[in-house]
Amino acid sequence: MTQILVTPDSLQEALDKASAGDRIQLQAGRYDGVYTISRRRGTEHNKIVIEPAQDTDPTDCQISQRMTAEEFRPKSNRLAQSSLDLGYSFPGLYPWIDDARLRVFRCEHVTVRGLCFRQSWPTHIFIDASRDVVVQDCRFEDATFCIGAFGPTTRDILVERCTWTQDIVPNRIWHQIPWHRIHGATVDTAGDYRLFDGDFFRSNEISGGVTIRHCKIKAAFNAIHGYNTSLQAPLNRDFNIYQNSFEQIRDNVFEPEDGASNWWFHHNDLVDVHKWFSIECVTRGPMFIFSNIGSFRTWQGSDPLPGDTDENTGGAVFKALKKATDAKGPFDRLNVFHNSFLTRSAYIKKGLLPGMNHLNNAVSYSPSSGEPPRTKGFFGSVEKAEYRKRFTSSWQKWNIRFDGDVIGFPAFAQELNQPMYPLGADIVECDPMFIGQGRNAADFELAANSPARTASIPMHLQLPSSQWSSNGGDNVGALQGPPGSPTSNRFPGPSFAPTLAKLDYETFMGS
Repeated sequence: MTQILVTPDSLQEALDKASAGDRIQLQAGRYDGVYTISRRRGTEHNKIVIEPAQDTDPTDCQISQRMTAEEFRPKSNRLAQSSLDLGYSFPGLYPWIDDARLRVFRCEHVTVRGLCFRQSWPTHIFIDASRDVVVQDCRFEDATFCIGAFGPTTRDILVERCTWTQDIVPNRIWHQIPWHRIHGATVDTAGDYRLFDGDFFRSNEISGGVTIRHCKIKAAFNAIHGYNTSLQAPLNRDFNIYQNSFEQIRDNVFEPEDGASNWWFHHNDLVDVHKWFSIECVTRGPMFIFSNIGSFRTWQGSDPLPGDTDENTGGAVFKALKKATDAKGPFDRLNVFHNSFLTRSAYIKKGLLPGMNHLNNAVSYSPSSGEPPRTKGFFGSVEKAEYRKRFTSSWQKWNIRFDGDVIGFPAFAQELNQPMYPLGADIVECDPMFIGQGRNAADFELAANSPARTASIPMHLQLPSSQWSSNGGDNVGALQGPPGSPTSNRFPGPSFAPTLAKLDYETFMGS
């Protein structure tokens, strides 16, 4: 192991010469350049590490373009318009995601640890054609894209114990900036905020093997977003997202796009998210969403900027594939089980989620004090004239199942009695009786007399290479144990099961 102390003037040279076991340590200084580590190889046990020097505060060696959001905003709007002029189908900064402060290209076994990134646009870290890249204990502020990843040979990425606040102005992205100003189909170069139309982790056509854990993402537009526009089955696989917190996310937290397989999202906390799970895949392998808690504290878009309005304030828990004609298939099971959700919006407004297997979830509806309900139905509008706009009722055709859930929701009793929705025999139309209003994890404890206590039904799930079963008799929802149990006592669920085979370096670099 070799320690290499660097300054802003010598960092790039050290990256160019890095080898297995090198610890490149940043001393205090202004690291305002663009840095690239290219074609460097560590080993599994002797990684190349980029980190602050010992006794150096990360803020004293931060990697930064030194450009505020207000300074970058006009350029971001012009770039979004340029993307349309260049022929892209939707405006955005994604064509320039590789314009990053730190680029990792064609490398193996590289760790970025303990650094501070801020005031950089559009991207902090971009990973291309690389394997076994770790981003650990880093603090991020600003940026359209916090971490970008690209290419079919990119795989095995670990992001852990990181924080990202995309908009450092408190409450602005959640309450004040209208949704269309960030992600509308047309661009207003004077009035938009396109600089925020990005993600904490955004990948495009990567193999997968992505683990994101113990991170805190706040005041951002999107969180985890993976594309597979080519619809190649080997791509966009094995995402394991767990024990993270997401707060004030103005669009989506969980968003596999196009085609994806074996995405797991479990033991996470969500507070104030517009549409929690966006699953518009046209083909999909198995997915697992379990042991999460989610709630609203305040309404999105409740205080729009002067002279503006925001029509995207309803939200939903699930955003589904819009049209049956878009469903290319095949579709494996979308397993959603043992979650505790307190929502103020529709659960699924419209569309279809092929293969949805919705079991043993506790769902409660709780509008803010003094506010009228903003939705009339669990599956969308309950008005007969609008039934065609609701979530699909063709459950047998699309292999959809809801059973064992305890659901307290306006008009759900009416939906329960609708023959158009073949809900399972063990669905309970009753509030699960959380003891609080979702302000913290403890609020999701079930009251002593809750109908959800010890009421779960047995489950049998197909994992990628095995089967997993639960005998039932647990609490419905995420939190387990008798009254007063620790909030960490959540339903354990199955262990993550990867599908990607381990590759040696020569196979990786030659692919």
